[in-house]
This record gives sequence, structure tokens and C-alpha cells, in this order.
Amino acid sequence: MLASLVFVAVLAAVTNADHRITLRNNCAFGVGLTLSNFPHAGVDYTGPAIGDIAAFTSKIITVPTRWNGMCLYGRICDRPPNSGCENDCFGGIAFGRAPCSMTEWTFDSANIGGQTDYDISNIQGFSVPQQIIPDSGCSVVTCTSVNCPCNQAYRPGDTSGTCGGTGPVDQATRVCGSPGYTVVYCP
Repeated sequence: MLASLVFVAVLAAVTNADHRITLRNNCAFGVGLTLSNFPHAGVDYTGPAIGDIAAFTSKIITVPTRWNGMCLYGRICDRPPNSGCENDCFGGIAFGRAPCSMTEWTFDSANIGGQTDYDISNIQGFSVPQQIIPDSGCSVVTCTSVNCPCNQAYRPGDTSGTCGGTGPVDQATRVCGSPGYTVVYCP
């Protein structure tokens, strides 16, 4: 009985802790990033703006427990010039603007046992190669070109979640209980 209570307490502590996201820029150029809480259905990130990350440098942000943990995504997007993606990561090709790649997150979701749902999305277009690496050894996702496979990223303009109707729904999405993640630009 005591072992069960200790396990539950440890599980509660793990699923009720803030999460660290390391943003590592391996590109030979700076990357400008925007963090979006849209549609403000979970717990909002209220920390400092991410801003620009110079070539070959890193920045760490901490997002709160349940950051958009109600099956709606928090986003971190590249915001190249003329993309419009500095506004809640809405812009890109869907709005006739320059493309902007993004990562999407749902931390501590009750729908998936308190774990995190994460993916790379190029729905607004592909603008920078990206990789998500969980700290705890769960599945890594990598997209290095506009034509990366559907099991690694959502395709430009495809809002169906099915790779243009050719695959299962949301095959780019991963689920993990990791406390932290690293997003690598130009992996």
C-alpha cells in the first residue's frame, strides 16, 4: 500500500511540474521565434518573449504545467520576414504569406494520461529544418525539408491530419511523459 502511495505521489509530482524547452539553433543564421498560447484554452505561458536566437546558440524557456493541456496546441513558430507568423503563429501560406514552420505542444493532457502531445507542423509552410528531442528517450521527430515524411511532420497546407488523405490521422504526433524537450533548428 505504501509503495502504491509513493508511486502516485511521484507521478503527481512529475505531471504537475513546469517543463523546460531548450531551443538550440544549429543554423548558420539567426532564427526568430514566436511562442503562441492561442486559443488560450489551457494555461498560458507568461514568461519573456523568445525573440531571436543567434546562429549556434541556445535559449531555455520554461512553460507551465498544462500549457495548453486541453487538447489544443501551444505553438513555437519560426517567424521569417513577411510570414505574419509573429501573430499567434497564424500567417504563412494559408494567408498568402511567406511560410513558417512550427512545433506544437499539449503538456500534461488528461486525455493521454497526463503526458505531452508534440509534433512538427509545416501546415503554415516549411521555413526551417526542425527536430524535437524528448529528454527521456521517447520518439524523436525530425523534418529537414518541405517533403519530409508524414510520420515526421504535418505537410504544408494539409489541415486534414491524414497526409492528404493517404494515411492515418495525426501520424506526425507523438506522446511522451518527458519533463523536458529540445527543439533543434537545422539538426
